[in-house]
Amino acid sequence: MINNIKAVQKTLSQTSEWIKGLMEVYDFQDENDAFLLLRATLKAIRDRISAGEAMLLGSSLPALIRGYYFEGWAPNKTNRKDKTVADFLATVKLHLAGHENIDLEMAVSEAMKLIFKKIDQGEAEQVKHNLPIEIQEFCS
Repeated sequence: MINNIKAVQKTLSQTSEWIKGLMEVYDFQDENDAFLLLRATLKAIRDRISAGEAMLLGSSLPALIRGYYFEGWAPNKTNRKDKTVADFLATVKLHLAGHENIDLEMAVSEAMKLIFKKIDQGEAEQVKHNLPIEIQEFCS
């Protein structure tokens, strides 16, 4: 079956590693909560950087996470100009839709650190520099 496909095994393993990494730094009740936060944080980042940079970031993600990252993306409609951490966190909260029972500031900070640790460091620096200054400082 599908479990014997090496590419599927690889992306499941990589995705599991990302989620476990997030669970180690924040007290999530289950893996689903960690995944939802990871996805919401990635989408909030994606919507604040240029379309070209968003594509490069997407190419750095494990295939399974990449699919959720690009889900529903309309590059000509989603480049947000708001610059504050509060606006950024509000966007993450919007993507969480009903799963707001977390310390959003702490959890998002940890998710961003994990994302920037897991992707190519050159790409991580590019993405950070494409974010508004206040958000750059928040994720450091």
